[in-house]
Amino acid sequence: MSRPTTVLMPAKMNNIENQKNMDQIVELTNIAKTMSECLWIGDKRHKTVYVNPVFEKTSGYSLKECRGKDCDYFFDKEGKAAIKNHHKLRKSGKSSQYEATMLSKSGEKIPLFISGASTKTGGTIGVFINLKNLKNLEKEKRLTEQIVKNSTEAIIVLDQKKRISLWNSGAEGLFGFKENEVINKKINPLLVPPEKLEENEEITKDLASKGFIKGHATQRITKKGKLIEVSVSITRVTDKNKEFIGYLTFYKDITSKKNLSNQLQKRFEAIQDAYKELGFQKRQNDYIFEITEAAAGKSSIQGLGQLILSAATMITKCDGATLRIYDEKTDSIKLSSCIGVGSNWKGRSKLAYKNSLAEEAFKNKRPMLIHDLESTPKHRGLKIAKEHGFKACITLPLIVNEKFIGVIILYSTDPGKFRLIETDFLERFTSQCSLAIFTKLQLKKTPTKKK
Repeated sequence: MSRPTTVLMPAKMNNIENQKNMDQIVELTNIAKTMSECLWIGDKRHKTVYVNPVFEKTSGYSLKECRGKDCDYFFDKEGKAAIKNHHKLRKSGKSSQYEATMLSKSGEKIPLFISGASTKTGGTIGVFINLKNLKNLEKEKRLTEQIVKNSTEAIIVLDQKKRISLWNSGAEGLFGFKENEVINKKINPLLVPPEKLEENEEITKDLASKGFIKGHATQRITKKGKLIEVSVSITRVTDKNKEFIGYLTFYKDITSKKNLSNQLQKRFEAIQDAYKELGFQKRQNDYIFEITEAAAGKSSIQGLGQLILSAATMITKCDGATLRIYDEKTDSIKLSSCIGVGSNWKGRSKLAYKNSLAEEAFKNKRPMLIHDLESTPKHRGLKIAKEHGFKACITLPLIVNEKFIGVIILYSTDPGKFRLIETDFLERFTSQCSLAIFTKLQLKKTPTKKK
């Protein structure tokens, strides 16, 4: 059972600014408990007025110990300087993102990515992402690069034009060429014998369609002209934007080292997993940063919705998505934002909440995957969905403090596409979206202070 979060009220509440800050904090307390990141809120003087349980656990300081402390109290010398510089942006109402190192109560150094923004009352709200795991991944990446360079296995990296850009010691041992003899040279015909050129073109075609080749048996030529039997594994390499940048190639002499095939395969998969995990972690953090900044910034609820749907589309590879906000007065869900759907969809701007997929998802308190829309009578607008070619959907209920605030529905023309989605991150992402939309709705209700 999670312990309740306590908001410590000041002994004397005769300051209007403090009263407004604390009123805002009381609203956010239950929301903050659901966050998986540190949340910090300060007043106009950058004094701490609230931190959530994750902040307490990360820093080692209790809420009582944090209240009244300067915002930079928890950071090292360099972090204090960075925070001071970014405070200048708050005066003009600008949000910002930067890295700083927290010093916990026990003296542990914790790298953080900080996303800060001004509040309606003139204070500051900050979300701190713990970068410790990401930093460890970066160290693992550097270690992996050293392993690749000095590995006894033959590893070659080719650019888009199949020119050699990395030639490790294992490749030198297998083929006899030194690195300075092969860098920027094309692998065809340097290593590929004439009778294997056509086969090599077929491999390239397979790579374009599948993305990788594993354990393909073929022949290659050494510096001395010797024809050797090898097993080759190749993967297409892409950057974080999924743009093709080259090939990662592993060669193994299967005439004398067959007993090492399992070890080679494990190394290949480990390197692949390290690169994929690093990229995935970075993308997740980017989405959360952008949504958090938009929630605390000046964007409209529609603008925030479009950002959320764009992120959801990138994460799930869905073909269309809608965001509807719940209207308690009419007991309906109103269309706020959409992406990947035609103008006729906007004609159904208001739908009844009762007996809908949204109601069912809220009752279940979790995302719902519908493999066949035609067999689901609760989906409103089946005709329009069929016109778009949508066959499956995921319904994401937006819930804050056990209260339904809206729903995101993701559509796909291929029912099998959603089976590959990482459920844990999808639920975490939905929780962040719920918090962002709720915050934006609350800020919209807050009257602007008259000068």
